[in-house]
Amino acid sequence: MPVATRPPLRRALSIAVQYSSLKDYNLDLPGTPNDPKILSELLVEVYGYKKEDIIILLDDETSGHGLPTRENIERAMKELVAGAQPGDHFVFHFSGHGAQVPNEDGTEKSGFDDVIWPVDVQYYPTEGNFDNYIKDDEIHDVLVNHVPVGAHFMMVFDCCHSGTMADLPYDTEDCPPTPLTSTSSTMSIPSNVKNIRLRGSQDVSTEDSTERQTTQAAFTPAVPVSHSLDENAPAVADVTAWSACEDSQEALGSSKGGLFVNALARALRRNPKASHHELLSNVTHIARHEIAKITANINSRLPNAEQFETPTPELESLQSLRDVMASPLDI
Repeated sequence: MPVATRPPLRRALSIAVQYSSLKDYNLDLPGTPNDPKILSELLVEVYGYKKEDIIILLDDETSGHGLPTRENIERAMKELVAGAQPGDHFVFHFSGHGAQVPNEDGTEKSGFDDVIWPVDVQYYPTEGNFDNYIKDDEIHDVLVNHVPVGAHFMMVFDCCHSGTMADLPYDTEDCPPTPLTSTSSTMSIPSNVKNIRLRGSQDVSTEDSTERQTTQAAFTPAVPVSHSLDENAPAVADVTAWSACEDSQEALGSSKGGLFVNALARALRRNPKASHHELLSNVTHIARHEIAKITANINSRLPNAEQFETPTPELESLQSLRDVMASPLDI
C-alpha cells in the first residue's frame, strides 16, 4: 500500500449542466443547478468538507470556476484526484444528460459506451445525433485509475443510462429485479435522440396521481452477483459510483433538481454512517416513492408500447460488492 506523506484531505467536484442553448429542442434541464447546492451543503454540514475544497461547475452566472465545457470538466477531473494519497476522500458528481454511443472496441457487454454531455455538446437535430461528449472510459481512466489503495472515492451520476458510468467491475445491475421493477419498454424523449436524460417532471403535475403504497422491505436490493470471485485479487481503492438508473433507463428530474440527488442527500442526512446496502435500500425507497407518482402521470398519456420504465438506482464498486455492501460509508 502507498504511504501518505501529508495529512488526509477531502475534495469534491460537482458538475451540473442545464443546457439553456438547447431549450428550443426541449433538451434544457433548468433544475440541475440545485443539485450541487444540495450535495455541497451535505458534504460541509455532515461530512466535514470545507467549502473552498468543493469545486462547482455550472452553466449560469453563478459559476465561479468556469463553465462545464468538455475541456473544463476534463481538467477539473484531473485536478480532483491529482496527488491522491491513502486516507484522502474524494467526491465526484454530475447532473445533466447521459447518453449511449456504440462501443467500437468490444469492451462493453451491452455494446454501448455510456457518455455524459458537457455544455458544449454538439447536437444535430436533423440527424438525431450528437458529438463532443465524455465517455465512461475517460471517466474511469482519469478518475478511478488515479485513486490509490487506502483512499476513498464516491461518485454520483444523476443522468440517464448511468448504471455503469464509471466502468467499475462490480454492479447491482447483475441482481435479480426488485418486486416493483418495471418490465415495460423504455421511452426516450425526444424520439429522434436515442438515450438522453429525460427532462422529467417540471411540467408534470403529480397532485392527482395515486401514490403506491409500499414498505421499506419491498425495496431491499438483492445480494449482487459478482463478475468475479477471485479471492486472490490485489487490493484496490474504495471507489463506488451511485447512479440514478440502469444503463437502459432514463432518469427523472424536476425544477427542484434531480430526484436521485435529492433522495441520496435525504438518505445520507438520516443515516450518515449507513452501510452501502442500507443506503442503496433507503435511496431506492425514497426515489421510488417520489418517482411512482410522476411515472403514473407520464404513462397515463402514453400508449402501452411506449410506457416509461421506472428507473432503478444502481451501485458500482471497484471492490467486490459481497464485501462492500455490509461495510459503512466512508465519505
